[in-house]
Amino acid sequence: MILFLGRVLTNLFRLLTAPFYFMAKLAARPRARWVHIRMRPKVVEIGKPIPFFMEYVPGFSETLPTSLTLIRELVDQIVEDDRIEGVVFDVPPLAAGWATCRSLRELMLRLRAADKKVVVYLSQGGGNRELYVASAADRIIASPVSQLAPLGLGASVTYLKGLLDKAGVEVEVHRRAEYKTAAEPVTRTSMSDEQREQTEALLDTIDGELRDALRSRPGVDDAKLESFFEAALVSAQAAVERGLIDGVGYEDELPTWLAEDRKVTPVCRAPRYYAYRKMRLFGRVLPEKFVAVVPIHGTIQGGQPGTRGGRSLSTTVATLRAARRDPFVAGVVLHVDSPGGSALASDLIHREVERLKELKPVVACFGDVAASGGYYVAACADAVVAQPLTVTGSIGVVSARLVTAPLLEKLGVNVESIRKAPHATMLTGPGRLDDVEGQILDREIDAFYQAFVGVVAKGRGRPADEIEGLARGRVWSGADAKERGLVDRLGGLDAAVDEVRERLGSRLSERARQALRPKVLRVLRLELPPAEPRPVEAAARAVLAEVDPRAGDLLSLARGDERVFCYAVDVPEIR
Repeated sequence: MILFLGRVLTNLFRLLTAPFYFMAKLAARPRARWVHIRMRPKVVEIGKPIPFFMEYVPGFSETLPTSLTLIRELVDQIVEDDRIEGVVFDVPPLAAGWATCRSLRELMLRLRAADKKVVVYLSQGGGNRELYVASAADRIIASPVSQLAPLGLGASVTYLKGLLDKAGVEVEVHRRAEYKTAAEPVTRTSMSDEQREQTEALLDTIDGELRDALRSRPGVDDAKLESFFEAALVSAQAAVERGLIDGVGYEDELPTWLAEDRKVTPVCRAPRYYAYRKMRLFGRVLPEKFVAVVPIHGTIQGGQPGTRGGRSLSTTVATLRAARRDPFVAGVVLHVDSPGGSALASDLIHREVERLKELKPVVACFGDVAASGGYYVAACADAVVAQPLTVTGSIGVVSARLVTAPLLEKLGVNVESIRKAPHATMLTGPGRLDDVEGQILDREIDAFYQAFVGVVAKGRGRPADEIEGLARGRVWSGADAKERGLVDRLGGLDAAVDEVRERLGSRLSERARQALRPKVLRVLRLELPPAEPRPVEAAARAVLAEVDPRAGDLLSLARGDERVFCYAVDVPEIR
């Protein structure tokens, strides 16, 4: 009630000052017919909210990622504005996954479909990702001294077993099933056949997309495409001669590349244009229904924040419960960009998604990676949406623990234990598990693997034996997952929101469904810091994290309180 009265009083004040509002809006109206969007290197689907005063800290805004949600809203405004003729995207070297790059590329194609011109400026040159995105534009311009790197795709995995052997540290691993290669980097010295098979399949999908994108450039046929990859590294001027890009120019010369006659074309910066389009005389008085976007990003870890930007279990559960109770949440998009993590935490989040689904439509939207536990949490959603280049699947489990006994022996450390039960120290001892203890752990892993397959089978409405054939820890691209029924629809966040609208059906009027807008729903909670690991294990994990952060992530989960993980650290890094 207080909020309602506050909004009414605010609108009354705005009514009294209406003449000043119209004068301010007239003065703020951009005269230019082109909008300049300057991207930042890191691109994410959903940006984290920051306190308003941080915007005034010098240099802070430059460290923030570019939010595709914000760019998508800006594109919506430009498409509806008949005055705007085109958009310039200033694209730096991108720190983004292939699915995110696909979403950005789709926004450019949408502008072109709405008869807006699109120009991409590669101020620092670019490689595979930048050229893939830029190929959606009408024209590509690069800085004169920059370099283009159409290297083609490759994937690398770092194997650490030799290093661990020298240090006297082993990693004991139990997994289900053969494609669950999460711990291979610390247990092998070379790539297994299963890892090679699924990596090559992922490469085939992304390589096909990259080649199709470059082939869409004017005058580029298969022979010219192969010449790009053979050249590998070319100067900007040489790239023009080869037909890879359209021209070179410094940033101050960019306005001369927008018109066909090469005359100077005025350009409006995107923040100014966005602020002008968002100006409203009256604010909304009554709350409206919205589609809540609940992010599950980073490693899924129970009880405390996950590694490398992961969300804690308590925060995610609280957010899902808030969405369930909120009468203005019409539906939910579960945005998953996670390689998984804790099996227990994944199951608890899955349970909250099931309860939410009982009352409201829930659609899962996969980002760059939604594998293992990232797939588990979304398996029961009404529909699953993913980009063709999303990495998903990895339906399997793994257990890993450090065996530090050889290292302790080298250091002259002896550990003795007194047990009141046969296996009292099986999870805390520095040595390897014996045969019986290994069988006990295998039994637990088997049970959770079967449960994982059952969860997916129930969510997809298919027999468990069919899902078992698609599981076994195998990683799939979004396109391959769609063919096999693990994904329902290809697309990004906008496609997921459309899916929610469609599933609302007769619950809302057509007008109300069309008016729905996505809104990121977050619940902030105070959390305890993670417990410190034992000193010897902490040192070993630190070494692993320095050499390969993903291997460090896996072992940071295995603190002894949990044994089974739905974690896809085996997802290769494709460049």
